[in-house]
Amino acid sequence: MARRTPALIAAYALGLLSGAALTATASTGIPYERLAAFSHALSLIEARYVDERDSETLVYDAIGGLTQGLDDHSIFLEPDRYRELLEQTSGEYFGVGIEIRRSEDRVFVGRALPGSPAEDAGIELGDEIVAVDGIPIARAGGEEALARIRGERGTLVVLTLMRRGESEPRQLSVERGQVRTPSVKSRRVEDIAWIQVQRFQRRTSAEVGKALADLRKDGPLAGIVLDVRGNPGGYLSQAVELADHWIATGPIVSTIDRGPHGQRDEAHREGTDLDTPLVVLIDGDSASAAEVVAGALQDTGRATLLGYNSYGKGSVQQFFELSDGSALKLTTARYLTPAGRSIHGSGIVPDLPLGPKGADEPAFALAPLLAPLGPAPRGTEVDLELQTAIALIRQPEQTAEFLRAAYQAAVD
Repeated sequence: MARRTPALIAAYALGLLSGAALTATASTGIPYERLAAFSHALSLIEARYVDERDSETLVYDAIGGLTQGLDDHSIFLEPDRYRELLEQTSGEYFGVGIEIRRSEDRVFVGRALPGSPAEDAGIELGDEIVAVDGIPIARAGGEEALARIRGERGTLVVLTLMRRGESEPRQLSVERGQVRTPSVKSRRVEDIAWIQVQRFQRRTSAEVGKALADLRKDGPLAGIVLDVRGNPGGYLSQAVELADHWIATGPIVSTIDRGPHGQRDEAHREGTDLDTPLVVLIDGDSASAAEVVAGALQDTGRATLLGYNSYGKGSVQQFFELSDGSALKLTTARYLTPAGRSIHGSGIVPDLPLGPKGADEPAFALAPLLAPLGPAPRGTEVDLELQTAIALIRQPEQTAEFLRAAYQAAVD
């Protein structure tokens, strides 16, 4: 990037601030001199600091500095990071559609996403990615090599793969396409639906609806386990829509912002499932939109919450894109559960806790509860918490009584 003179960087800074910031000067009474002082400081650093700094970095540093005195969730995102975050929240990007796992300096395929170019090309679980477009992973570094896999739709990327049991690597040319990463995993555990929402993306509620419809094709469901453990949040609107699957009337969430009136999202009776027993699994990493769902289902008495105290992020963030493709993510509101609870900083306390606040494993043995039920349902052998949720659906009163007594004895 060409080096700019102090006068140019000062003009650039004032030009950058001349819209929103100078409007704020007029409306909030911020003295214009403070913006002039900022421009002066920026030009001095650009001209006199011992190590040369390019103007873009300085301006980005300055914008980032504006968020330092705000809450932890209000941040500045440079263009690349903003695009990456949009991909994560939308669940769409252009690439080949693989999830990866690392082992030291080696990169392996965790899975090829269903319907992705990678699946069509025959890439399999456990394949080691040795090189991308002829550049070895070991030489390029994992992050750079993986970034090369993404690109424009319709272009080719050459992956060199080593498959277990084969002595020579194979090369596959894969045409990049649109990849959609599902936010929902589901399966039928005997006659109970397990629905795991990993994050709230743009189609999450519809994905859950489709998953439940597909699982019901094999017969009626005795219950549903909604698993939001580890869910960091995402689109608030999708959390509202998801809770609306099981709440017929009344508020789902209320938001309070700087305006004189807040906003309240109401449930709709159409299509509501009020009859299927519902257990929600939460933990200390269940945050934001996940807590909206858990709090709404708890306050309305529609579900039993099982697990650990949730994260406690009761705030709403919005993205404001800037002219160069960067963005500000700002906290613009806080939300309340249907009962008017603010969970910011405190989180959701489950109806049946497995451990005290901050715990991430049971404070008591779950095996005595599960033993009389016989062998664990297939696919749940290593997940005692899921087994407990299933027991809570099958034998709600006995299971709840055991959990309350065991928890009380553990924390006394």
